[in-house]
Amino acid sequence: MTARAHAPFCGTDPERRGHGLYCVSRPVARPAVASSEPGKTLNVTVELAAVWSNLTAPRLVRIASEQSTTLMASGTARQLAAALLAAANQAEEVLRDVTRQRVG
Repeated sequence: MTARAHAPFCGTDPERRGHGLYCVSRPVARPAVASSEPGKTLNVTVELAAVWSNLTAPRLVRIASEQSTTLMASGTARQLAAALLAAANQAEEVLRDVTRQRVG
């Protein structure tokens, strides 16, 4: 009996039971450390994913932390990345405005 096919980037051993519904890559970058609203530290990772039962389907982007996992199309991931960059820039701008010495 041959092993079931996996996505080329799948980081799961093909012989392992309990693979799950998706082939998932290793994280594409180091985990980002964030916190939940109650203050718990979360390690957030971003990975590639493919539906294991349909490896020809478009690849997905998977965001995972200890509390949740989210899958999205690549276009949605780009939209989210743009929103995160905009929010980070605004947060830094607010900090600069607050800390800027006022002349008067």
